Amino acid sequence: MPSNFADYYDAVINWKKRLARELPLLLELARQADGRVLVPACGTGGHVVALAQQGFDVLGFDADRDMVETTRGKIDAAAKAIAAASGKAEVRLLSMEQAATLPAEFGVAFCLGNALPGLISDNQLLAALRGIASALRPGGIFLTQNLNYDLRCQQKVSQFPLLSGETSQEEILLVKVAEYHADHINFHAMFLTREKPSGQWQMHPRASRQIPLYQKVLVDVAVQAGLGDFNFWGDFARAPFTIDQSHDLILAGHKL
Repeated sequence: MPSNFADYYDAVINWKKRLARELPLLLELARQADGRVLVPACGTGGHVVALAQQGFDVLGFDADRDMVETTRGKIDAAAKAIAAASGKAEVRLLSMEQAATLPAEFGVAFCLGNALPGLISDNQLLAALRGIASALRPGGIFLTQNLNYDLRCQQKVSQFPLLSGETSQEEILLVKVAEYHADHINFHAMFLTREKPSGQWQMHPRASRQIPLYQKVLVDVAVQAGLGDFNFWGDFARAPFTIDQSHDLILAGHKL
């Protein structure tokens, strides 16, 4: 039985499909940048390992200890491939606000997977973006991918497609539900797991709160953090962002 939610999340992510969609843009920006690659809120580390296997020096960090341990395991498993590509990979236990403790040696930072809307306490979002910006070299690139909350909060989508996956021991299903309020969204994730081949289904609920990170809010905070020269895309193929149609909001900018 998996020992933490990181195992559950990782099992339902189709990393091959996700990286095929996201990695070309990330690699292009990383090649343009001068310096190391930073991956804030790296989750289970798929991007950290993939970028290191392309020869980059990558530091990922996350505030969740289980996510960090899962990432560390992936780095260890891919050590030979990373070394063969002359890459490096490291992961640390840090919150996004603590990125301010890192040296300003990174050429690019990729904050992916709708991580920023989870920063809900007073000034937490601004502190996080300031911390990440402080770790970038002048002119360094910052990219974040989040849901298009302008559209999401208009439509008030409450139920999401069922996700499934498996580990060597278990089958896993993920049910997701959202509840909309005036200034926040309550997000519920219910993992259903059973041991192979025909064990009893077990329920593992997890709840979180998100802020509706509208485009204007994100831009205002990014400017306050010292970022600018923005591009806005609706997907990783760089389709133009359309506020009433795009599923995602991808913001890319530079440290001024």
